[in-house]
Amino acid sequence: MKDIRNYYTLLERQTRMHPEKLFLQIDEKYINYQEMLQRVDEFASTMPLNISGNILVLAEDFFGQAAAFLALQKRNLRPILLHHGLSAQEQSEILRENSLQGILSVGKDGISFRGTGLPLQEHIEADILGVLSSGSTGVPKVMYRTYGSWADFFPVQNEIFMVDGETRIFLHGSLSFTGNLNSFLSVLYEGGSIITSRSMHHHQWENLLREAKVNVIYLVPAKLQILVETIREPVNGVRSIFTGSQLLSEHVLERLMHIFAQSKIFLYYGASELNYITYALCDDPKRNPANLGKPFPGIRLSVKDGLVYVDTPYHVSGIEIPFTVKDTGCLNEKGELIFRGRREAWINKGGVKISITRIENALLKVPGIREAAVLRCKDDRRGDDLAAFLVKYPDAGEREIRQSLRRHLKAVEVPSHVFFLKELPLNDRGKIDQKALEEWMRPTKAVAS
Repeated sequence: MKDIRNYYTLLERQTRMHPEKLFLQIDEKYINYQEMLQRVDEFASTMPLNISGNILVLAEDFFGQAAAFLALQKRNLRPILLHHGLSAQEQSEILRENSLQGILSVGKDGISFRGTGLPLQEHIEADILGVLSSGSTGVPKVMYRTYGSWADFFPVQNEIFMVDGETRIFLHGSLSFTGNLNSFLSVLYEGGSIITSRSMHHHQWENLLREAKVNVIYLVPAKLQILVETIREPVNGVRSIFTGSQLLSEHVLERLMHIFAQSKIFLYYGASELNYITYALCDDPKRNPANLGKPFPGIRLSVKDGLVYVDTPYHVSGIEIPFTVKDTGCLNEKGELIFRGRREAWINKGGVKISITRIENALLKVPGIREAAVLRCKDDRRGDDLAAFLVKYPDAGEREIRQSLRRHLKAVEVPSHVFFLKELPLNDRGKIDQKALEEWMRPTKAVAS
């Protein structure tokens, strides 16, 4: 696709090839390729003429995000989709700290634009879009990408994940999450169809899977967990499920294999700065959850001082390759990555180094625990300590679970603070909302890292 220069141009090309084909289904709303192109053109034409440079996009829903993103591509601007739930002050800090030219707001009342007057920073690369870092500490940073940094890898990832022109993928959540945005654009690249929902009602998801004849699913593990708990009868026709995280529990994997018996299940490891790094085909529920598989074709890994370094041409602009996101791990004799967590996700408890990621994986094997998250907290005597946030199955008892922790963990690994929640809070990207969990620790005077 050498004539393609951005994703609007790609939409134009796919529309010429199959204008009446379904592009996007949001619950009961259907939009074909021709209609999507027309809506994007309308967005582009109603945007103020004085918009230029790098633009933050605040849209209320999935369609608004998609249309604004593609419309800004038509105007040869660089869209940066904003996470939901950020305050006006946080939005202003992102604009200022990243020297962005303005924020485009898309809602029920139409489109509005607020410029900042900040100077445009020089782009050495042919960047066409920006993505936000997680912002777990400090103001989220904008990282820029060229068209090729994702699109040139689509043929590789799509072949592995079984995405093609006949794909009808179900995904859910904000397109500001790079996993969703990448998947969305990879399906556009093939000329497939995207299915999603405004609802967090998981019976609605199940209905969509069946009625829309979904054949590929991309959801983060937390949402796969919820999905498998609600579906009672097998779902046929799904050929591929792919997900990115280190916490795909044995129970969830068993349920996925039962419900979607015709599907291959892939667990990948990636990073916003780099793209896809490794993948594993999950065909055994009792597999080692720390094994994140072998590198994707064309990607090379190395380990130095315990840190994983990645050599890839598919990365954000302005970083030096090989690059590390400060993840720790090792390579086994098969060249597979054994993940040991982020460097900052290790604590020193009374002189003993403990991996938070390993503790989370261990907790998911404790009978009665459905979901688990662990955060660092402070202890007056030992310095670092652990706080565990658990969701139990209805028939499990809290007392029995607390007793089981001491059988599944070493004494030094048992979290000092254990909270039982009805559900783990998720942010708009489908990831566990650590800031919300920190609020639970305040009465214990624990401070998250």
